[in-house]
Amino acid sequence: MDRRLSTLFFGNFVIGTGTLAVPGMLVRLAQAFEIDVPTAGRLVAAFALTICLTAPMLAALTSRMERRRLLVATMALFALGHAGSAVAPTYELLLVTRVVSAVSAGLFTAQAAGVAGLLVPPERRGAAIAAVFLGWSIAAVLGLPMANQVSAALGFRAVFGIVAVAALASTALLTTTLPAGLFVTPIDGAAWGRLLRSGPVLMTVLVTFLQAWAQFTLFSYMTPYFTSVLGSQTSGVSALLAVVGLAGIAGNVTAARLLDRIGPTSVVVASIACMALGHSLLLLAGASLPLAVAGLVGWGLGCFAINSGQQVRLVSVAPALAPVGIALNTVGMYLGQAAGAETGGRVIAWASVGALTSVSVPLLALALVLAVVGLKKPAPHPA
Repeated sequence: MDRRLSTLFFGNFVIGTGTLAVPGMLVRLAQAFEIDVPTAGRLVAAFALTICLTAPMLAALTSRMERRRLLVATMALFALGHAGSAVAPTYELLLVTRVVSAVSAGLFTAQAAGVAGLLVPPERRGAAIAAVFLGWSIAAVLGLPMANQVSAALGFRAVFGIVAVAALASTALLTTTLPAGLFVTPIDGAAWGRLLRSGPVLMTVLVTFLQAWAQFTLFSYMTPYFTSVLGSQTSGVSALLAVVGLAGIAGNVTAARLLDRIGPTSVVVASIACMALGHSLLLLAGASLPLAVAGLVGWGLGCFAINSGQQVRLVSVAPALAPVGIALNTVGMYLGQAAGAETGGRVIAWASVGALTSVSVPLLALALVLAVVGLKKPAPHPA
């Protein structure tokens, strides 16, 4: 991988690890602050909602800013937010520090994808963006189990401290590796208007929202799900989290190889189909560990590959407006995460942890239908 893309990849790994740390240690956070699991799950929802509310505005406000300077400042803020989380004495203050971290997370991921597209020829754009998003897949393999294991041994504050140090290292790499003078087309109201009038763009974002809603209904509560439904202990939970992450790497690597060959639409449809099959197996599995593992593999194969496919599709719609399109897709993704975290909390409160997949499966089925119908034809460039 190009050293510049590797730096963006590592940045996304840090962002993904910090984002996924809370779901990985949700039970221990609830115990530490003496709150119930659904209340702790609102840390996930608040993180996601912050990105939804700030990503479009920040994409516009920073569109004239040089890209290296923007990414460096964004990662430094992420480090500061996690340092604050590591010392937060109350749940309320932890919520504030998570909001600070969320502001930088949404901005970095969207702009890193845009920068990756600037660094390579158009024919390599899909592979480059997928390579950068591979950082999120690695975060699921290492970050989620790390949060679970380290929080069990050293407490949740150690996890946030590790992420803060990693973010500082990423800040240094971004400063020394990315070239200066990278700019994108300035974003104004007209640019947003052109995208918002595009039916294929809106359909793409709707699919992103639905699949994220489905995934995070379960993903936000994976630790209590594995503990309650499958009877797993700390090491078993970490192993199951790693299964999802390893499958995610395989899916994302495959997507990177196929995006420029078969197109992003086919990758998106295949990814949602894998996730729908995986969640259906989890719904049928009950306490059956082999069937549950098969479901986790299916879920993992699609869970990160779809992000690459959706981002590449939006970049291909209007390369000059890539920061706008990616920011809009980011809103859809994190709005879905917020909806999933809140939905999952209510399902647990009203029914049980085991009932989460009864919600996620229909949502994934709807996303698959819309992906097949709405994304089948190439999207024209917004006028």
